[in-house]
Amino acid sequence: MFAVIGGPFVMTGRALAADAQPCDAITLDHAHSDECDADIAANPLPKLVEPTAYNPKMDGYSKPRSVLFADTSLRYRLGWMIHDWYFTDAPGKIPQTMDKDHFIAKSTKVYVYATVKVNGLDWNMVGPDRWVPGEYVAVLNVPARPANVSGRWIALDLSEQTLIAMVDDKPVFATLISAAWGGFGVTREGLFHIYARTKDMTFRGPPWAKVPEYIIPHVPWVMFFDGNIGLHGAYWHNYFGYERTHGCVNIPVSDEKWLWDWVSEVSDQWGGTAPDSLFFFAHPEKAPWVYVYKSNTAEGHQAQAGA
Repeated sequence: MFAVIGGPFVMTGRALAADAQPCDAITLDHAHSDECDADIAANPLPKLVEPTAYNPKMDGYSKPRSVLFADTSLRYRLGWMIHDWYFTDAPGKIPQTMDKDHFIAKSTKVYVYATVKVNGLDWNMVGPDRWVPGEYVAVLNVPARPANVSGRWIALDLSEQTLIAMVDDKPVFATLISAAWGGFGVTREGLFHIYARTKDMTFRGPPWAKVPEYIIPHVPWVMFFDGNIGLHGAYWHNYFGYERTHGCVNIPVSDEKWLWDWVSEVSDQWGGTAPDSLFFFAHPEKAPWVYVYKSNTAEGHQAQAGA
């Protein structure tokens, strides 16, 4: 089940969401349910379309994480393992058996059937009596469409470090990101238009440093939306799902190329007569929106619980 997060905007509908499911009854005090186990057995995570494939010449260290939704209806929330780990049979327990039968590899896609808190920390159930710490799973949420937004827009969930591309209220594409780590900089929450882009550039920064702390050549598929903050491919790491940048939004290179092409499909709206030759968009007010938010706010949890 996808969670539709509310917040400061009006909830307009539920995208790819189902009604209440048996596993919704799982709590910390009742972490096992025969009805939930039966529902898991009857409804495994379907095989999802992965629109991009690893290209070592382009992707570098980054590995694609993306999925397409098309007409797929997901019964529970989708998650990605962002750390190799071993599941336990109850929330809050240290793994007692670290063998291949209990191992879940990084990048594995899972259903998140239930989430409970243990000493203030999330634990996610990813199978029948299979629990992993919430910090090792990036969970995909679908935010409510902000007022006055229509057509194509991109949502960045800073709480879970996920990205979802939308057309009105329909999810189309999702992947993992790495946005700002608090010790380095800030990826601001808010609503922005993509206003400029370039296929390749050298990054020197951060902007406030008198002497650059980094110089990164050939940063690919850069799309700016908030001043010098942009979406771009990051070939130099594979830690997507974790905060790690000075403010920009790192995306696996092949996944960012998919987004670039998706934005290009509506270039007649924002690009004027020669969109391929532009850095600054001719009509940025008509370009896709980028909505940056956090799903773990009190309002977000309340909307998720009631969705």
